[in-house]
Amino acid sequence: MSTVDPIQARERRQAARIGSPAAAVGIVIGLLMILVGAALEMRALFGFAEFDAMGETDEPPLAIVGMVVGLPLLIIGFLVHLGSSRRFTGRLLSAPVVGPVSILFTGLAAGAWWGAFALPEPGAFWLLPIGLSVLSVLSLLLGAVGRARRRSQKDVLAHVLTHGRIQSGVITEIPEIDPSSGGLLGTVTVKFTDATGTDRWVQKAGQWARRDLPATGDPAAVLYDPARPGDTSRIWVAPAGSTTAADFTRWHA
Repeated sequence: MSTVDPIQARERRQAARIGSPAAAVGIVIGLLMILVGAALEMRALFGFAEFDAMGETDEPPLAIVGMVVGLPLLIIGFLVHLGSSRRFTGRLLSAPVVGPVSILFTGLAAGAWWGAFALPEPGAFWLLPIGLSVLSVLSLLLGAVGRARRRSQKDVLAHVLTHGRIQSGVITEIPEIDPSSGGLLGTVTVKFTDATGTDRWVQKAGQWARRDLPATGDPAAVLYDPARPGDTSRIWVAPAGSTTAADFTRWHA
């Protein structure tokens, strides 16, 4: 028997890991593994073409070894990044600064350039590094736009918290999860009554660990802008009793 609430103790441990240096180091290590693994995998593909150009009597280029080394690095890198990002942000599938997909394309582009320059006559092979480089730049730009949008949403949340209203609501629908599932990434539907007495329903994408998953019929808190009650981009739903920005981002996907 313990005199400390285990649920509160677990939540304090999780909160302490958010933004921790150890989690940040894990994110960097995961991204480096993805970058190197992707470069080795792509270089290995060029290695087979290089081998054909050298002739059957020659030894396979060392680049082919990259296929054996690169794939484990990619898999482990994604797992390390996923776990570290979750500890750093407190959210699943949330990547601070830069996402793993952007780094994946960057690594693939680097490996393609490396391989193309190694070929005696690259020919049409030049199209691959050029195309991957374009995808890498586009991915980085889309990531930057997404992060800017999230920062803007945080500013809107702060404004609505100050000038908006928190209303009691009720969950009218939320997906049920399989007994073996650890949580839910899905959409919750919440009904609330605005300041004019109008019943409204809002659907918001969210994520929940199994232990935090609410059920249909449970109460919820709804933060909204009374001046624009129909604007779903200015509505947040959270557990009943929520009052802070952290509370109203708790269910946000």
